[in-house]
Amino acid sequence: MDRLVRAVAAVVRCSARLLADDRRDWAHALLAETDEVATAPSARLAWLAGGLWLVAREIVVYRVVPVLAFVAGAVGLVWIGWPGASTNSATPANRMYVVGTLVLLAGLPVLVRRFAGPVRRGWAPSAARLGGYTVVLALVAAVDVKHRIGSQHGAYFPVVGGVWAMYVGFLLILAGHVAGLLILTSRRIRVSRGVLPAALGAAALIAAVLYLLAPYGIDAAIERATGDWGQATVPDYLLLGCFALAALAVPVAVHAVTIRLADNDGRPGVLAPARQAVLATTCAMAVAAMLVAVLTSLTIALRPGDVPRQPAGDGICHNCEPPTIVVPSNLRQEYQAESDVAHAGGSTLLALLVVPLVGAAIAAGRAGANGSRRPGGPFH
Repeated sequence: MDRLVRAVAAVVRCSARLLADDRRDWAHALLAETDEVATAPSARLAWLAGGLWLVAREIVVYRVVPVLAFVAGAVGLVWIGWPGASTNSATPANRMYVVGTLVLLAGLPVLVRRFAGPVRRGWAPSAARLGGYTVVLALVAAVDVKHRIGSQHGAYFPVVGGVWAMYVGFLLILAGHVAGLLILTSRRIRVSRGVLPAALGAAALIAAVLYLLAPYGIDAAIERATGDWGQATVPDYLLLGCFALAALAVPVAVHAVTIRLADNDGRPGVLAPARQAVLATTCAMAVAAMLVAVLTSLTIALRPGDVPRQPAGDGICHNCEPPTIVVPSNLRQEYQAESDVAHAGGSTLLALLVVPLVGAAIAAGRAGANGSRRPGGPFH
């Protein structure tokens, strides 16, 4: 019996290395108290068996399940994004997206953990990270499919230096979103109860409304408003106005709700209300932009035939090198159709960079205005 007790204790001691820091100390305390809690070997064995069960559950929930989920997502992304004919100009870029995305998703948690600590305890932060990773993987997969459909005439869709720069920039924007998600769910960032759920709820609501208004994006409306596709109509201006109004109204609303919730929270270690407002507003805008981008990209990838079409032009391949190459007349309709698919939803991807910055600027401006009337400044 004593040998069995020592064997179970050794398993608990080795398994504790896989636990988080605070739970690892708990496992060591459990081992240290074994002889004090019970003297009979059977009682010590029961005590250690209960501790081993808790350790195993912690490892499965917080280590094994996330790893398996990430592996499943990685396999799905490779299966969707990696294939492509050698004549398709999007194939190298798509594969760069696959590799770059997986490297970012695997490496950023290690980097963020060194500065912001591990994920907070509880199911909500872990669920937020799982949901965020799922959205990012879905977005990259949809963008890959969209690019593959829109670049089948590869000779007329070369990936020139400027396009490669945009692709790398898109990966960097995704890295910023993922890093923000990891930081907000880490233990060193403490906000008042209800702040992040309110911000996420507002983001999900406004993203659903904007997506229903323009499931294929607002690129066509922008093109018509600027005169490139002809004359804009009243619905085009109303659509663009709704998106502009949302970009201004959501930060104001989230900022006001966050200040109200944070002012009533006196717990030690919680961020100042103004800082919480900036974080919550930026988070809401980033999540809204990400949800609109992934829903729009998925719609385009699944239904490319319904993408708004631009009238066929003179056949000049503006993306080619040199840009004076002319597409043969019998391929111009296909060329234009593919070009429309490839460029559809581009404004929603650009919004991933612009929209969070707008939200942060509005929240910081409101915090500064309020802080100027309060002793100690806005972030104290």
